[in-house]
Amino acid sequence: MFLLGLNEQRVSDFQVSPDGKYILLSGSSGYLHLMTTKTREVIRSMKMNGSMCAAAFTTDSSQIFANSQEGEVFIWDVQSSKCLKKFPDDGCVRGTSLALSRDGLYLACGSQSGVVNIYSQQDCLQKLEPRPLKAIMNLVTAASSLCFNSTSEILSIGSRENDEANRLFQKKTIFQTRCLDFSPRSGFYSVANNKGHALLFRLLHYTDF
Repeated sequence: MFLLGLNEQRVSDFQVSPDGKYILLSGSSGYLHLMTTKTREVIRSMKMNGSMCAAAFTTDSSQIFANSQEGEVFIWDVQSSKCLKKFPDDGCVRGTSLALSRDGLYLACGSQSGVVNIYSQQDCLQKLEPRPLKAIMNLVTAASSLCFNSTSEILSIGSRENDEANRLFQKKTIFQTRCLDFSPRSGFYSVANNKGHALLFRLLHYTDF
């Protein structure tokens, strides 16, 4: 499909803003392209130092957080495309993933070593070099998938490099995690694997779906 204003050979990923107004396209050489859903036109482009590995909109769709393979986190303003801040992900040599909690409290950054750092979103905006609230070291391969549930009580971490590298469930049916997500009220959790299956789990702690 032709997109007006997009000059890219390939797009590796995309994110839809929570308000439904924008689609964020991940291009090459560290470029991010902001497209309107109304006209399907790329209206602005942003560029980070290095190569982009993951990006996400904040809950109010006003900002974009992006993680680079070089281990730096960038924060952009959506309306102006101005880079508000960048800071190093603590101890990260190579970044692999990123997730924002839906309540606006947390940022999670995954790395090639399997370590996942959890930050306060507020600290990320206000402090020069924010420190992680917690470092999760349960994986020994790259943390390629991250997802918070709707209440931010659970962070799911997956790696596509090894079977069973998923730290919410440990079942022999998971194999290699490709992507994962929670239902709107956290009653269900789904994992897509390298076998072409989408596995659905019921989280009994949550009464609604």
